[in-house]
Amino acid sequence: MEAKIMAEYIKDNFAGKSIGLVYQDDDFGSDALAGFKSAGIKFATTVGYASGSQSATTAAGWVTKLKAANCDVVILFGVSSATAAGLGTAAALKYAPQWILGSVGGDATTIKASGVPAGVLYNAVGASFLPSTTDTSDEYVALFQSIYSKAVPGSAFDNNVLVGMNSAFVAVQAIKAAGTNPTRKSLLAAIDSKGSTFASAALLPLNYSKTSHVGYNGYWFGKYSPTGDLKPDGGKYTLYTTDSGSGAVVKSTYKRPPMPAKGLPN
Repeated sequence: MEAKIMAEYIKDNFAGKSIGLVYQDDDFGSDALAGFKSAGIKFATTVGYASGSQSATTAAGWVTKLKAANCDVVILFGVSSATAAGLGTAAALKYAPQWILGSVGGDATTIKASGVPAGVLYNAVGASFLPSTTDTSDEYVALFQSIYSKAVPGSAFDNNVLVGMNSAFVAVQAIKAAGTNPTRKSLLAAIDSKGSTFASAALLPLNYSKTSHVGYNGYWFGKYSPTGDLKPDGGKYTLYTTDSGSGAVVKSTYKRPPMPAKGLPN
């Protein structure tokens, strides 16, 4: 799903550009290759890396191949340590294509924690299904920030915190929907029957049903600020959504439920 959506974003924004791909050479990367192929994306060059091999040394080899292929845009579909190695090494070697990061590899919190300066992410494109953590006009972000600042004063409200708080928010609704004496069976039944109606900070719906446990199935794209915060292009969220099969990528018209009174889901 993610690769298909990234392909559509590239067609909308980088038509005619030379595209390169760095990917983790396992099932994770294979799914990406399948998605890009189904979307008709053609690469000037592809660079696979074995999980665990990512380092400044191996990334220098990636950069050599990408530069030789004259790639204007490079997708990095890997884990955050690969992003740190790739972007950090590219910056040191003065190679500056337009980077597009997968949602896993675009984890700015982990990248910064590894010792790589947040500025390395600056201007790279990333994807998310949650609103920007800096978007205080968003009622979910505003309330979650307020709660977090009181619970953990002085700690940064980053995307990992937003994901965690939103997951807890959804889990509370699932447990309540499972009844007064919840069991594993009643919890799963509640998610199947009611999960798609749960309130959530995400800008896309939860796609739970008896036949699907896919959860969120789309993203908006933005660029990283000098501090590593992902912000939507032009300040506007454009949501792309699709399925895991041959379905088309479309722009979502989903309207998120308002935040429940006092932030207490029912």
